Amino acid sequence: MYLWKRLGPAGRITVLGLLLLGFGVQAGSLFGQRGLPAALTPSPAHAAALPRNPFIAFLGPPNVPRGLLTRERRQAEGIVEFSSWLGLRLAAMTRPLDALLIDAEAFRTMSPGDQEWLRARFREGVVIVALGVDQDALAPILGLSRLRDPREAVIPMGPLEYTLVYSQVLGEPEDRARLGAWLERLIQTGDAYTPGIRRPLFSSFGKAIGRLDSDLELQLLWRRVRSTIEGAYALRAQFQEAQQQFQQSEGEP
Repeated sequence: MYLWKRLGPAGRITVLGLLLLGFGVQAGSLFGQRGLPAALTPSPAHAAALPRNPFIAFLGPPNVPRGLLTRERRQAEGIVEFSSWLGLRLAAMTRPLDALLIDAEAFRTMSPGDQEWLRARFREGVVIVALGVDQDALAPILGLSRLRDPREAVIPMGPLEYTLVYSQVLGEPEDRARLGAWLERLIQTGDAYTPGIRRPLFSSFGKAIGRLDSDLELQLLWRRVRSTIEGAYALRAQFQEAQQQFQQSEGEP
């Protein structure tokens, strides 16, 4: 306390600055180890109408190609490039993310906070494309016990293959809670019927696998991504219409 009194205003400011700098270094080290909490980078809700230019992002090393999927080809498709999870998450705070292509290298740098954030986006209907990652490895990252169909041959996927997966549930919280692990049941048995649903509830799921070793395969990937995005928005529009009709039939304001 005696030293603090003798420093004077300028000296006190300097000391405070050093203390804050030290705190910032410690916080940065902490976030670097554990990742930024997902709650600090919330994502805005999607509209019901399909935007003219959907937000499609790529996360991974910018100049390292994955098969024929190069930076130039991604840019030609209007895909926004990110090299860090934090940069992607901050960008997705101001604009709803529609699809995310994640290179295998980016999964290796994923923190628990990044994984929680990715799972939240997956539940919101963001199309996820894992590049160079086996679908059995992708499933637990997304909070699922499996993605592979029980009838599907168990053939490990290589570095030039991808898994596209999409899932979305739209409805009242109590009805969504009744669904439980609907996606697990759907993948395992092909049936996710749940009794007791009281209000409009829409659910959708899609998965595709492919390769990145030919021009035709790349064209197929882009078609799959964009058609799945269009389907996600169509489901949102249908749900909104069903909600309005239900409210009118019930006499709700």
